[in-house]
Amino acid sequence: MQIIGLGTDIVEVKRIEILAQKPGALSRLFTQHELDYSLARKNKYEHLAARFAAKEAVFKALPFAEIAFKNIQVSNLENGCPQVTVADERAKDLVILISLTHTKEYALATAVVQK
Repeated sequence: MQIIGLGTDIVEVKRIEILAQKPGALSRLFTQHELDYSLARKNKYEHLAARFAAKEAVFKALPFAEIAFKNIQVSNLENGCPQVTVADERAKDLVILISLTHTKEYALATAVVQK
């Protein structure tokens, strides 16, 4: 497989916490699956920030533009490893790897796109 894209992003957790105070803001950016997962966690804003950073990193790594954030979904495998799904026909032949990390203040994600 050939690497065709690389993206990384860092997000302040506080930014997501502030965003969450605006009605409907989270549902415009995150899928229901992402919201259900993150909001059930003790550190919900850290988890949301990590997913937001992942969406930004994937967006930067994709070989095409104009994709809605809700079409990029971050979830976890049973072993806890993060995975990403892109709901776009242009991504059907791509393999996207992601890595997430977060602290109380920041969340960081890196995405590698292979073909």
